[in-house]
Amino acid sequence: MTRCATERPDLIRRLDETLERLVSPVTDLLRQLGATDPSFILDGEVRTLSVPIRFPDGIGHGDVVARVFRYRTAVRVDVEIRHDRMLATSSGSPTSRHCFLNDFVASVMLPPDATLPEEFVRSVLAGVRAAVTAVEAHNRHHKEPWSQVSVAAP
Repeated sequence: MTRCATERPDLIRRLDETLERLVSPVTDLLRQLGATDPSFILDGEVRTLSVPIRFPDGIGHGDVVARVFRYRTAVRVDVEIRHDRMLATSSGSPTSRHCFLNDFVASVMLPPDATLPEEFVRSVLAGVRAAVTAVEAHNRHHKEPWSQVSVAAP
């Protein structure tokens, strides 16, 4: 924690109130991305929410994970896709290379008393949906056999 934050308990209180208030809209955001209600873990001062996602080809497992936490004199919300999909060889076996096409990361830092910006919500919804279908979209646009991407799960 920064010196400025420790000298201002009123700021800490406002940040903590903002953090607690943001959990609900972040939960609503994740509900729009998964088929189940998000799980919730409180680890110290970090609130972690996650919801499983499915890839259209059925290969591998993934989750959209959101972390809400106090960061210096702001509240930060990080959203990412965590998955086990790997690039595959032509025979279909997994390589050691992570399938970057399905990756997604977004973060926003908010001042005390802020709400989750609608622009951030729209960006996350569009970004996660695009990342989930990125392999299929790539293969549709690059039909040459040497340009096709195959994935596998370990």
